[in-house]
Order: sequence, then structure tokens, then C-alpha cells
Amino acid sequence: MFKFFYYLLIAFFLVSCESDSYDLVIQNGIIYDGSGSESESVDIGIIGNQIVKVGKINSKNSLKIIDASGLVVSPGFIDTHAHLDPMSNFIKLSHGESHVRQGVTTSFGGPDGRGVPLKYGFKEFLDSIEKVGVGMNVGFLTGHNKIRRVVMNLDNREPTEEELERMKNLASKAMDEGAFGISTGLKYLPGNFSKVDEVIEISKEISKKGGVYTSHLRDEGLKIIEAVNEAIKISKDADISVVLTHHKVIGKPMWGKSSITLSLIDSARQKGIKVMADQYPYNASHTGINVLIPTWARAGGSQEFKDRVSDKSTREKIEKEIVFNILNDRGGNDLNRVQFSRVSWKPELEGKTLKDWAIMKGLKPSVENGAKLVIEAELNCGA
Repeated sequence: MFKFFYYLLIAFFLVSCESDSYDLVIQNGIIYDGSGSESESVDIGIIGNQIVKVGKINSKNSLKIIDASGLVVSPGFIDTHAHLDPMSNFIKLSHGESHVRQGVTTSFGGPDGRGVPLKYGFKEFLDSIEKVGVGMNVGFLTGHNKIRRVVMNLDNREPTEEELERMKNLASKAMDEGAFGISTGLKYLPGNFSKVDEVIEISKEISKKGGVYTSHLRDEGLKIIEAVNEAIKISKDADISVVLTHHKVIGKPMWGKSSITLSLIDSARQKGIKVMADQYPYNASHTGINVLIPTWARAGGSQEFKDRVSDKSTREKIEKEIVFNILNDRGGNDLNRVQFSRVSWKPELEGKTLKDWAIMKGLKPSVENGAKLVIEAELNCGA
């Protein structure tokens, strides 16, 4: 009988502690728990760095109380696509204040096929970040473009068996050293030169080790439907979770076609294919001006591009394809829609548009002259 009352007393003491004594209580907040369920106004009790109770709390013995009346309380947000420049901005700003102040507590870097600098090794890179210290949780993806460039430079061809094996080994090694998965930038170089079978074979190595796949699609304009189907095929054939990164539909001829691309994603998911999408909440994109230049014209690197535009007939072909892109892809048939953000060789252009530049040079602001200026920009190291 004594033991019964003893244990009853201990239980009462523990319950009392759990109910009344916390390091921190957040009261009266509107709670969104991330599960998709309806919000509710309840209290949160925290001891140390752990939430120990969500519900009505008697907080009289707690060390600190925050009244969150009228405010939303939620788990930290996860930014699935962050350009955490590994060698400059991120190291300098590793506290991540701009993210943390918006409630982002986890970010994934290395998107669009960029990954991290392979010459340092994935482990060395992560070790260097740990030494600096970070203000949020971070994970990094290895980059298909980076891997392909190490093995094949900017060659516009399929890999040999040996080259494919080297790329697969680099992807597998990155996973062993701490990568969360792989990203592709199939719109960019050299990823645009790859065939889907190459991407699938490399992605299988990622899948074996539990990684994910995110993709800047091969096309976001006139051929976006084919590009979405390609991503679905990669997910299915490589048995890997795929995220269509910053999903959008570019170019006036394709506006509204997201109803098709989203239905493709829904249909694939209903079949058990692990494909999904993320999106940013604004109607623009931020990338290099060379995205308006056909990829074949930039194969091999800057000197090869310079040689091609030095040839009259080849230059005319390149200009014609740039005009097509301004009309049908990024540009929206309006040079005012192409705006400069960073121009190292002509900083006075920053904030100006392609139309502004044409006028500054005394040119008629036509798409044909815009194409010529795009080539000039690329010859000056881009923008």
C-alpha cells in the first residue's frame, strides 16, 4: 500500500511539473503545425530546446512567457531552392539573417545543376562551413552540370562509357560525403548537352543512397510539356523523388499552360511516381543573359562562341535564334522585360533594361538590335 501511494505521489509530481514549469511558454498563438490540419489557438510549452506540450498550459511557474495573441506560430519553413553561393556570399553571410528573420530555418543549396566546387570535395566544403558556423540548418546538393563539366568540359556530345562511369562515381562520392541529392540545370551548359539516359544513370546512384533530385527543367517555354514529361520519366526510371524546381511557364505563347503541366504532375503522383514541384511567388526569373543564346552557339566555351559570332553566316543564325527567344521565351516581345541586375564590365547598366541600353547606344529598340546587344553582353563576360 505504501508503494502505491509513493508511486502515485511521484506521478502527481511529474504531472505538476509538466503542467506548470517550463523554460518558455508561448501563449495564445494561432498554431499551424505543418500537417495541413486546421489552425487552432493554443499554448506551447518548451523545456530546453524541445517542445514538450501543445495545448492549454498553466504557465505561472514558467521562466519566460510570450503572449502571441493574434500572431501565427508554426514550425520553421524549409527553403528547397536557395542559391547559397558556397565560396563567397554564403561564407560571408553564414548567419543567414535574411532567411531566419522570415522564419526559414532550413535551406538547401546547390540548385540548378551547380552543386558545390568539386575541386574541394564535398566533405571539405561541409567541414569549412561547420568551422565558420551557420545560423540555420543547411543541406547541399551535388550538381550534374558541375560533374559533367569536370569530366567533359563543355563538349556537346554524349559521354563515353568511361566518362559516364566517372560521372556516376563522382555523384556517388558526393552522397557518401554528405550531399542530400543531385540538382540538374538542363536548360544550362553543359547539362543541356546531356540526353535523358545519362541523367537517369547518374540519378540511380543518388537514389541508391536515399538522395533526392531537383531540376531546373530542360525548357520552361515552348517545350515545357516535354520537359515535365522528361522529369517524370527520370523519377520513374531512376526510382527517385523529383522536384520540378521553381516551376513556371515562360513566354506569351505558353501562358496558361500550367494547367497541363500541373495535371501531368498530379497524374504521375496518382500512379505512385514521386514527383512534385516548388515555386516562387513572382512573375519574373533571374538568370544569365546568355539564356537567350542558343546553347549550341556556346558549346566549348567563350573562345568558341567568339569564333562563331566572327563568322557572318553563323552570327546571323545565332541572332535569328536570339530574336526567336525574345519573342517567344524570356523577353515577352519587349526589350523592357529584360533588365540588368549585375554587369561587372558596365555597372551603369545595372537597373536598366535592354531597351535602355539600345537607346543609350543610339539604336532603335527593336528585337533585332536587342539580339545584337545580347551577343555584345556575352562577349564581355555576360550579365
